[in-house]
Amino acid sequence: MSEDSASKVQKDNVAKLIPALEEAYGPRFLQYVLALSDSWDAGVTFSETQAEAMVVLHNWLHAVQSLDASNRWMNLASFATARLMDAGKSNASALREACGGEIETPPCAEGDEVHRVLSGYAADAYPAFLINRPDEDWAMGGFFCHPGERESVEFYRSVLKDAQLRYLFPEHVDQDPDELDYGALRRVDSLVYFDPGQGGSYSLPFLASHLVNSAYKRCVVMGDDSFAAYMDAVKRNLADARAIAAGRTARVPVVLGFSNISISGVDRIELPTGFLRKVEASDSCFLPSRVSVDALLVLDTPVRIAVKAKHPKNDEDRGDEVWDRAQKSFQEWHNSLQWQVDCHRLALMLANSNTHRSGVIQVFQVVVNPLLGSASAWWNDGRVHTPAAEVGVDAGKVEDIRGWVEDVTVRHPRTLRVAMRRILSAASTRTDPVDSLVDAVLAWENMFSDSPETSLRVCGSLALLLEPSDRDKRRDLVRELTGIYSTRSAIIHGNVKEPSVETVSVDGDRALEVAVEAMRRLYKNPELLRSQNASTRGRDVLLGLIDVL
Repeated sequence: MSEDSASKVQKDNVAKLIPALEEAYGPRFLQYVLALSDSWDAGVTFSETQAEAMVVLHNWLHAVQSLDASNRWMNLASFATARLMDAGKSNASALREACGGEIETPPCAEGDEVHRVLSGYAADAYPAFLINRPDEDWAMGGFFCHPGERESVEFYRSVLKDAQLRYLFPEHVDQDPDELDYGALRRVDSLVYFDPGQGGSYSLPFLASHLVNSAYKRCVVMGDDSFAAYMDAVKRNLADARAIAAGRTARVPVVLGFSNISISGVDRIELPTGFLRKVEASDSCFLPSRVSVDALLVLDTPVRIAVKAKHPKNDEDRGDEVWDRAQKSFQEWHNSLQWQVDCHRLALMLANSNTHRSGVIQVFQVVVNPLLGSASAWWNDGRVHTPAAEVGVDAGKVEDIRGWVEDVTVRHPRTLRVAMRRILSAASTRTDPVDSLVDAVLAWENMFSDSPETSLRVCGSLALLLEPSDRDKRRDLVRELTGIYSTRSAIIHGNVKEPSVETVSVDGDRALEVAVEAMRRLYKNPELLRSQNASTRGRDVLLGLIDVL
């Protein structure tokens, strides 16, 4: 670096730059680029080279100071990833090495040109990911500064020669990549849709950006965005991308944001299906600031290509048929994920024995697809109102939660899907007591209903399940449940004399309490849980064919 770079600020006053640099770039970016120790602070003594690097960073900041927060962030990231100081590495990487820092990329398999080049791209991009992000939602997107034409051509050709990645571009599988010049390579594209409903036009020039940006999101989701973890994520991303490109399935993180839950005394809970953790500041790379998320559930979920085809070249050659062919895969994937979401929500409810009216609300979802750099997410703005009590998670409840998650996700039968969903809606989303009552009694019916004498079968079965050994309590419970059932019937069938608001509210709350406890009891009685249908379950209970525990 030349003395000209330090012209605006004297190097002996460089410490005065720290507050502004730390606010704009963030402490982790400064620590990485200036090769500082983990315990550094503003009082540290900087070397002459570090002082010069800080002046360079200050000059970048000065050049974009008049821009709004989002554009300032994007421009600082562009300065960091551009290759102006050294043709072989990004500006931020060049500054780090000048300051004495090392950039250790993991070894690649012999002959794996895609991984070799991609590792260099990823190392160059890493510092930019550490820059403080503004709160605006659109700033969640990624970035990637492409190198010069020669290196781009090298990467493009290595992708089209790759035994698996080349199938992302079916129209070009039989072409010789060495015969394609830079312009032709940049026009290589296809139409790709993935099971979660993501996709569309897919272009070779953006592949590296997709792999690098999604790798950083992946390691943030997993809770470790150190350089080593990030480079491991790049390698994992590439392996998954190859599997998906070749028509196989890869398991990728799906992040579900829950509200109405608090986690204390523990930061992360390992589950048989993934993990539940607190929200961290680094999650801003995929989590919009406007979403009120209290905890994140991360599930390992299968993803594959639903449909791929050549890209339409004109208005007559439209891609509507490809989209239509993908619809069935979209629906099946979302149905499968919704089942997992519902099972986890039910498990969290059943693990809380203090109340029958606790429940988490899903307000956010994102799929971290290795072949898509920009996170495809949906969310609810603001805090969602719920009548449910907050689910409290602490260290003492971890084992109960793990046990219920394993039980419900493995053992919950499809025949009780309606009961599960109606219990969840009655507890968490219904604000009208009438709706809550109707949902709860529908859950009863999904457990034990049959005709004729539906009320007798349902209420009698529930009473036997909940009070198997005390005849007097069972008789009283049948009478109580029959009354609640009559209240529900009066509402559904539009009786002239409607139940009072107080009756509906009390009966609805009690109906939900019974439904939740009945579901717990079914898990203690595996034979009943596995019953073929509600009719068989009710028959086995009423006739004493199964000993109820």
